[in-house]
Amino acid sequence: MGCGFIGTTIGGAVEQMEEIEAINLIDLDYEAAVRLSSKLSKSVVFMSTEVELLIKASDLVIEAASHTAVEEIVPMVVEHGKDVMIMSVGALVDDDLWSDIKHKARKNSCKVYIPSGAISGIDGIVSGSMADLECVTLTVRKPPRGLSLPPELHHLSESLKDPTGPVVLFEGKAREAVRMFPRNVNVAATVSLAGIGFDRTMVKVIADPNVQRNIQRIDVRGRFGEMQLQMENQPSTSNPRTSYMAPLSAIAVIKKIVYGINIGN
Repeated sequence: MGCGFIGTTIGGAVEQMEEIEAINLIDLDYEAAVRLSSKLSKSVVFMSTEVELLIKASDLVIEAASHTAVEEIVPMVVEHGKDVMIMSVGALVDDDLWSDIKHKARKNSCKVYIPSGAISGIDGIVSGSMADLECVTLTVRKPPRGLSLPPELHHLSESLKDPTGPVVLFEGKAREAVRMFPRNVNVAATVSLAGIGFDRTMVKVIADPNVQRNIQRIDVRGRFGEMQLQMENQPSTSNPRTSYMAPLSAIAVIKKIVYGINIGN
């Protein structure tokens, strides 16, 4: 569900898995689905009006589209008792939506998968949260071209075209960071869900002309001790707002599902 960079990368990988019988494609842009289908021998294209047909035809629905798709379609998926993987994790900042998805998944005995996305160390945060986590801080540093500014920061647009040094765009709670940068900080949502929630996880977003990669640093402290992790992700060549690691993490989860081998939590 969604045939952009992430969907295309995932599709190309699962095409090589013998156990996958069909790859069902759907996108609001029908031509995008057709273009991806031309590269996949196992593909079946659905019209954007045929969401329910796609759900019924699938064992696992992978959302790689938008927050709106999570809000409107993911609840339908679990209501039909089908497993789902969510890539637009920022949509789950809506507590009612997340509660509804979890309730329907339990009720209908299906699974919800949230890949680690563009960050590593999520397993460590989950493990640490089994005791007490005191604080979790995420620092996101990206090239200015890889950031979409929210309306309240549009006054910085001109200065970010040719900045002379790093510019701190945001510093505060993850809940607000996800709202302000829905296309840039899915990592903040994943870290929040893995650890101490959207209101206790702190986020700093920096536009830095001195970096060429998307850099995320996580600092965690709790009863287990302390953890510091830094990722320097290669941006997608077609969409600099997306790290190449994001679809790779989804492919890794799919392999766990298909082959039944799970290393890490």
